[in-house]
Amino acid sequence: MPRRSLLCLLVLSGCGDSSSGAAETTGALTTVPTSPTAPTSSTTDSPDPRTTTDDPDPNTTDLTTSPTTLTTTGDPAPCTPATCSDHGTCAATPDGLPCVCDDGFTGDHCEAEDPDPEGPLSTEPRLLLEEDSFYPRVIELDDGTILAAVVAPQQSGRLGGTILESTNGGVDFTVVGHIDGDLSLGGLCCATLYQLPQPLGALPAGSLLWAASVGADDPNAPMAIPAFASTDRGRTWSFLSNVVVAGVPRAQGGLWEPEFSQLGDGSLVCHYSDETDPAHSQKLVARRSLDGLGWPEQRDIVRLPAEPARPGMPVVRRPPTGPYRMSFEICGTDGCATHLRFSDDGWNWGDPADPGLRPATLTGLHFRHAPTLAFSDAPGNGRFFLVGQLLFSGDSQAGPSGTVLLANTEGGYGAWYELPAPVPVPDAYDNFCPNYSAPILPLEHGRVVLELASRWDGDRCRTYYARGPLRGTGDASGLTDGAAYRFTALNSNFCLDVVDGSPNPGANIRQWDCNGSDAQRFTFSVQPNGDAHLINIASGLCVTAATNSPDAGANVEQQPCDAATTWRLENVGLGYWRAVHSDTGVCLDVAGGSPDLGANVQQWTCNDLAPQIWRLTP
Repeated sequence: MPRRSLLCLLVLSGCGDSSSGAAETTGALTTVPTSPTAPTSSTTDSPDPRTTTDDPDPNTTDLTTSPTTLTTTGDPAPCTPATCSDHGTCAATPDGLPCVCDDGFTGDHCEAEDPDPEGPLSTEPRLLLEEDSFYPRVIELDDGTILAAVVAPQQSGRLGGTILESTNGGVDFTVVGHIDGDLSLGGLCCATLYQLPQPLGALPAGSLLWAASVGADDPNAPMAIPAFASTDRGRTWSFLSNVVVAGVPRAQGGLWEPEFSQLGDGSLVCHYSDETDPAHSQKLVARRSLDGLGWPEQRDIVRLPAEPARPGMPVVRRPPTGPYRMSFEICGTDGCATHLRFSDDGWNWGDPADPGLRPATLTGLHFRHAPTLAFSDAPGNGRFFLVGQLLFSGDSQAGPSGTVLLANTEGGYGAWYELPAPVPVPDAYDNFCPNYSAPILPLEHGRVVLELASRWDGDRCRTYYARGPLRGTGDASGLTDGAAYRFTALNSNFCLDVVDGSPNPGANIRQWDCNGSDAQRFTFSVQPNGDAHLINIASGLCVTAATNSPDAGANVEQQPCDAATTWRLENVGLGYWRAVHSDTGVCLDVAGGSPDLGANVQQWTCNDLAPQIWRLTP
């Protein structure tokens, strides 16, 4: 997103009226704790920010996910790993090997959704605050409490932080605290919210941090990124330190979009966007602190060779195992497209000139402007999720722009696939408000996601929130009995194919270049048991496990339909399904997860990975 100069966008009298710089932001902060039952503050009208020619970039914050919790449900029927659905695992007990179900699922094989899960699967979008608000952030605390933060008008008449709490999984929110005072005299934007997983200096584990970019309205003073801390779950806040103060006045560059992450050694890192290097329009920089007070270490993280390149808006996530991931946009030279980088330790990210991966779907859909990143530890090995302001195909905005999330089962590598966004903003455009830097928070072991997104209500920018499913509908909804479909493997972008278009029983099934032939089209034919045969158009024969075997690893071929496997088609995203053997719960699978042309297709234990996810198109 091209950088804008006006940060005091939604207020207000008194905003940006100080000539003092941001270099010495100190404890002259007014904390305004609010009881959990207190109403939100009164509405403050503001001029339409769209009338300005400039608007700032925001930031995202760390989203922590709830720990994995496994609950035994149903009778402890003996099982093997192959007979538990992907929503459960076998566990040895004195009674045998029961299926231990993930949160939100029940049944002997964990095959059914719990009729009384932790919260509703989806909710309608609701207004977070009556007053104007933007740059929302959301995190989950260790006890399941959810905290949200927005940049919003405060009692001082200036912008600051409003903190809200939900104790019912994001169904309702209540204002619990404010960050207000003279920190925003020179303008404020791009705030972030983070919970410390470990102690930091005098701060105990569980303390909250909030930081923002300040000082952009005064061209003659330097910008700064002050950090504040709370040890009472966001009720009151105190100044902690300045992460960084620019070495030049605002007119020569700004500091934007702070993003915290605490590393394995306990040190705290703040990533941010830096415009103050005259050799680069913008670059991503990191600073590190051992106590939250001093920030002696600094390094460039993304510094691209082309001077006009503007990497910005970093968001850092780390799963329980494996490397840190950072999403960011590259404006100036790549249309503000989303990119992804990796780091083993969260401090060393490799060559700063490396732009990283450019996440996209099988069809090339990708986000542009203001991306955020989230991780869920389930299903399977966990999934990463992205959301951005606008969805593009090539260089054109795509039809579902503002209404989808993207998901990835392979640690951020390979193809992504679409899911519906809980808070759709279909009229989003390149502007600081609509769907701009919208955070997403997976909940309940990856069953649902909570999204916060801002949008225009007339001339007011306000934030909405809603819950929505992260695992698709789980059934064959959207498929038509008797219709023919092409199956494209998510892991390879090759099509399910009868070898050489053979009409013969026993002909093998593989993945092959998608060519539009009838050898790659299969009729979805619902059977009396409610599941379906997959009938090849060219041969009239059915896709089946060899000898209709129940075993993981059995080959898949075509045979007469009277003794063929029936498959349960389970939706996992917008246009994406997996095919599950009706009798044993194993999945149609590209053998070995191969990306190669001609790789064999088999059935394998369902694992929620890309080789078992298929894009179905008529």
